[in-house]
Amino acid sequence: MKGALFKFIFKLRLEEFLALVLLIPMIFFMVIYFNKEGFRASNIDRFLVTGLVFFLFLGIIKLKDLELLLRSKVGRLIKTILEFLRETLPFAFCISIYTNMHDMVHLVNPNDVDASLIAWDDYLLGFQPAIYLELFITEDLTDFMYFSYSSFLIYILLFTMYLYVKKKKAAFRETLVSVILTFYIGYVGYVVFPAVGPKFTMSHLFETSLSGTFISDRLSFLMNYEISEYTRRDCFPSLHNGVILLILLFALKHEKIYAYLFFPFAISLFVSTLYLRYHYFVDMIAGFLLAIIIFYLGPVINNHWEKKSFEYKQV
Repeated sequence: MKGALFKFIFKLRLEEFLALVLLIPMIFFMVIYFNKEGFRASNIDRFLVTGLVFFLFLGIIKLKDLELLLRSKVGRLIKTILEFLRETLPFAFCISIYTNMHDMVHLVNPNDVDASLIAWDDYLLGFQPAIYLELFITEDLTDFMYFSYSSFLIYILLFTMYLYVKKKKAAFRETLVSVILTFYIGYVGYVVFPAVGPKFTMSHLFETSLSGTFISDRLSFLMNYEISEYTRRDCFPSLHNGVILLILLFALKHEKIYAYLFFPFAISLFVSTLYLRYHYFVDMIAGFLLAIIIFYLGPVINNHWEKKSFEYKQV
């Protein structure tokens, strides 16, 4: 029985196993908190879409190795597309779980730690960055900061797809798996250390509003849609900061020219998390520390997993 269980587990890739592990508590919390005050019905829709994509994913795993696909140009093109989807869909599961989990944290753990995070910022800096940065608020800068902040997923996809297109499979795998691992650890952090962020906890202290052009205001609306102190808890650690630093580190490791070009975009995103009042400084530091740890441990963990997977396939 134990051997059969391990054989099943190691038939999965690491990121697939992690998705399965996180999916179980997500379903559990959705069931017990359904229709409770503060529960968002959109989580159900998101879960159903994730389920459909998951079954599609299982089909892709089976179909991509069909010898029939190698017999024609169209078949080979389909095989290429299926292989691409097989590699990338686990990241889609990761983001779906992310959006569901941070919406339910306030139901799972209602004990917000914002006061402690504010105290840490005071201890480390002697001031609150979100308040200090009011001195520099302009319409143009706000536009730029919203552009930087909202480019988060684009930056992840650009670099991983760059590695994929260049056929650097090992670099692609260790980068994407490490990014997914960082996300999943971050989700646990959200539950253990729930926080809503300066945007809400210090709203009474801000003297200057963050408004830009129509495009900036639209981005702000989309990112804040139905978000309030009654829903999202996704501050500590800051995954915006952590994951982008991780991308920068892997770019330095595998594609230094890309890293140099990406560096100013990464810096602007880091600043935007404080400027736009989404994060405390200590959130940023926690995200950076997590990224550095996963940069070294992520590839090691994935290589060990793949070795075990290969051993069980030989049995």
